[in-house]
Amino acid sequence: MRRLALIGALGSALVATPASSAAAKVVPLPWPPTVLPQEPPLAPPTEGVLPLEFRLKGRLQNRERVVIGLEENGLPRSIRVLQTIEVNRLGDYVFSIPAPVEEVVPGPGTASPPGQRVNQILWEGFSPGHRALAAWADLRLAESAPSLPVRVDLLTTVDGRPLEPGERRSGDLRVMLTISNRTAATARSFTAEPEPVSLAQALSRIRSAIRHGVFAEGLNVGLRGAETPETQQVAAPLALEGTLRFGPGAEIDGAPSGVVSLAAQLDGVKRRRLRLTIRGRAVNMSAPKLELRVRTTAVKDGVSAARNARDRLARTIELELTYARKRQYDMFLSSPDLAGQSSTTYVYRTAAAPKTVQLTTTTVDRDDDKVGWIVLGLVLAVALPAAAIAWAHS
Repeated sequence: MRRLALIGALGSALVATPASSAAAKVVPLPWPPTVLPQEPPLAPPTEGVLPLEFRLKGRLQNRERVVIGLEENGLPRSIRVLQTIEVNRLGDYVFSIPAPVEEVVPGPGTASPPGQRVNQILWEGFSPGHRALAAWADLRLAESAPSLPVRVDLLTTVDGRPLEPGERRSGDLRVMLTISNRTAATARSFTAEPEPVSLAQALSRIRSAIRHGVFAEGLNVGLRGAETPETQQVAAPLALEGTLRFGPGAEIDGAPSGVVSLAAQLDGVKRRRLRLTIRGRAVNMSAPKLELRVRTTAVKDGVSAARNARDRLARTIELELTYARKRQYDMFLSSPDLAGQSSTTYVYRTAAAPKTVQLTTTTVDRDDDKVGWIVLGLVLAVALPAAAIAWAHS
């Protein structure tokens, strides 16, 4: 009887296991390419087909330096990117980088010059095992500026009146600087009661991707019951550092050297902006010069085993999407390997206004004009009979 009871219990367990597994449906976590904004990296429309498919996954590193020239009020005036791609494999390569480029020139240390097509930077060549490819790209401002990670607002007043570009004045000085994290996005998400083991596996993959600086893939979780749609606010966490320099004639409260240092971390959700008000005295002073470096920083992991399963799911999704948003700003220009390692430094600096070139009209002497017509007549006299002979024999 005991043997029969044991067999019956085992049979019940075998029947119950598939039933419990069937009760937990498997769904993907919110997929960043579909729930987050498409840019950055920049992705203008491109034309043309490359002769070879991309085969460098996991074999390259992408580094970028984005230099943003600023007006004296902080608005972007120009955007230039130095992109360096390290190819770590043996063999031929051919790929393109989509970008709203005006001009592309070779960068420092490049093993070969880049090519250029409408909205594309082109690379083609052979790698002996390691090859550095670098290019400076001047970008079209209107299409690139909306994807920058921070906005700079700089207002300089003397005796309560704004200091105009290039103007110098004396009086009571007040500078108001605001730097805002512009990476925040509202993403589609959901809440539900997750199956703990599958949730732990998805969380482990996200943490592993963060440690290695690569894209997190294969993120599925089992749910016990239906999910409820919701939205989630995410942003790329940014670290800021830089200086605001005042020229001769400025007496700055608390900064005898005339240099004010800046440093802050803006997560884009709880802390979105840095605001500074600087006071002093101006003596025949022009507007200050800003230099600011911006990089993404580590994503905060708020998932704790002490929380209930539903809350752990919400924090896991938040971690996944925040890390994905950070990775977007690690590539202002696209990397050939979107799942690989990338890093970008954004440098904002006050830039001098472009010089205006004055075009002058040169008066041509009438005698020189006559000589020109005589030469043209002689050329035509020789060329026309030759052309007729060539046509006759064609």
